[in-house]
Amino acid sequence: MMALGIDRVIECYSMIPWNLKFYYYDEALGKETVLVAEPGTPEYKAHWQPMLADFAKHLKKKGWFNKTTIAMDERPMEAMQKAIAVIKGADKDFKISLAGNYHPEIEKDLFDYCVASNQKIDKKTMQARKNAGSITTFYTCCAEGFPNTFTFSPLAESAWLAWHAANKGYDGYLRWAFNSWPQNPLQDSRFGKWSSGDTYFVYPQNRSSIRFERLIEGIEDFEKIRILKEEFKRKDQPKKLQQLDAILAGFEIDVLKTKPAGPMLTQAQQVLNNL
Repeated sequence: MMALGIDRVIECYSMIPWNLKFYYYDEALGKETVLVAEPGTPEYKAHWQPMLADFAKHLKKKGWFNKTTIAMDERPMEAMQKAIAVIKGADKDFKISLAGNYHPEIEKDLFDYCVASNQKIDKKTMQARKNAGSITTFYTCCAEGFPNTFTFSPLAESAWLAWHAANKGYDGYLRWAFNSWPQNPLQDSRFGKWSSGDTYFVYPQNRSSIRFERLIEGIEDFEKIRILKEEFKRKDQPKKLQQLDAILAGFEIDVLKTKPAGPMLTQAQQVLNNL
């Protein structure tokens, strides 16, 4: 991945899997076996803490420690607190990430915090995280009816997501699956009971999709907004900054209940291009 330019962060999952089963090779037994253990139990700590201590040494030797996070997704706060204690017990400088609901109690423990789109983080906390160099993003999955990037979603919503990120001050947007294809992705984009297209953006044999291209469009808008904000501040142009903030302020999720993403996005892009 690093050779392909994907080298900013390494996120390492599996400390709290859904079934709490941990498979490993038992040298004494001479076979692979499984441990079932909940965070907070002696068995869980005995399984994870020695491994994490060795893992930290390995990452430091490779020069990757500062870009690595121990990552979890959609786990309850109590389980996270117990896992965090084990992680910090192995190495106090380990970075930790979570994609899930917002919990003020553990916010400061998380270097990379990705919250579900319906969660609220106050502006003071967002600014404090930026000042600390932490990453704050938001995500959608099969639970969010809108905005989203399903095959049946209004295509403009794919670009709208980036404007919402710019409005809220997020560093970006997370979509959990890029190319996790069902059996016949060119004929049927459903996966079980999940919404159509939830598991992939692109198609086999290097085929893109309109929703993915619209997502790229939104990312380009996001970058333009970021660059213009920096320029307006540097050149002391408060009026232009106010104009930009005013158009961004409309990109609230509740607005989509009564106003389609398409016209809203077109109007905002026209303002952006004229600033």
